[in-house]
Amino acid sequence: MGQSIQVYEEGMNLEDLLKEVFGTAEKISPFIFVLRTLVVGIMLYVEGKVLPHRSGGQFAGYDFAFFWMMGGLTAAPLFEPKISIINTVAVVAVIYLLHYLISYIAVKNRTFARLVLGQAVPLIAGGKILRENMAKTFFPLELLLSDLRTVDAPNFNEVEVAVLETSGHVSVLKKSDYQPVTPKDLNRKTMGGGLPTILITEGKVLAENLHALGYDEKWLNEQLLKKGITNIKDVYVALIDAAGELYYSVKTQG
Repeated sequence: MGQSIQVYEEGMNLEDLLKEVFGTAEKISPFIFVLRTLVVGIMLYVEGKVLPHRSGGQFAGYDFAFFWMMGGLTAAPLFEPKISIINTVAVVAVIYLLHYLISYIAVKNRTFARLVLGQAVPLIAGGKILRENMAKTFFPLELLLSDLRTVDAPNFNEVEVAVLETSGHVSVLKKSDYQPVTPKDLNRKTMGGGLPTILITEGKVLAENLHALGYDEKWLNEQLLKKGITNIKDVYVALIDAAGELYYSVKTQG
């Protein structure tokens, strides 16, 4: 604030201030640097909001090129006062539109998608490691064995197929003899799945959720009493799953 007052005392009006922040300059003062930093921070936030909603392992090569360019361009006005933020915004917008166009065409055209995203490569077939594909993808044996251990398949002879996906993740399918038994294999019926519903949070009953399931607070109190809970306020969170099983966690003494 003191620096801001000093700037205006030196005769800088609002128009000059905006030119210093968004335009070019021979040098920038600490106050202008702070303002530019805030603008750049907002730009990065907006860029993050409009990026494709993918996890890190799902980014394609052109995604990484986009990130590197965006990062460098967005930060440039902070370290080179002659670079205008207005020009930076224009360049960032063009690059984003190019990235959006590539992503859109990849969704609409499978041939183009294979070109920019690549193709999945099998690394194991019928319990045998495909050495040629391992060499072609520069995928080391140690990394393959590590990925197999993470899916509880340390013995590659148990693996029907292992595929190196375009994201870099290895998908593994065990041979039928080594797959775990499911209720369907035993001809047993199971309850339908679904996400659990929160009934209590921070000692407060979510009446809307409770009533939507056809229950009331009397029923909830009875269920908690069976579990030794006499006061709902002692419950940190309580949920009920699709099978009707109620589970909870009490508040800790702190």
